[in-house]
Amino acid sequence: MDSAEVDAGPFLYYLQYLTYRTLGERDKQLHALRVLKSYIFDIRNHTNLYHTETAVNLLGHCCEKEEDYEGALHYYELSLRRRDANNAANWHVRHVLRLING
Repeated sequence: MDSAEVDAGPFLYYLQYLTYRTLGERDKQLHALRVLKSYIFDIRNHTNLYHTETAVNLLGHCCEKEEDYEGALHYYELSLRRRDANNAANWHVRHVLRLING
């Protein structure tokens, strides 16, 4: 895989999460995470959300950053149910399992 496709909305909130994390703005970081999750799972957005598997991967990566490995695995599994071939979640699942198992 040379590239990934993601919708602008989820990507914006993911970038906000990472930016606020880097800046040490914990409240804003958690707010961006809540908005990302809400955006992905709000049924009203599904008609305009074309790359849900990638958006869910971004949410899983946020869970990894939060050291919520069970949550990360949950979201990566959801992503794999949407699309299992050529999905970065395959790599992320192995990575999280290595973190859990030491």
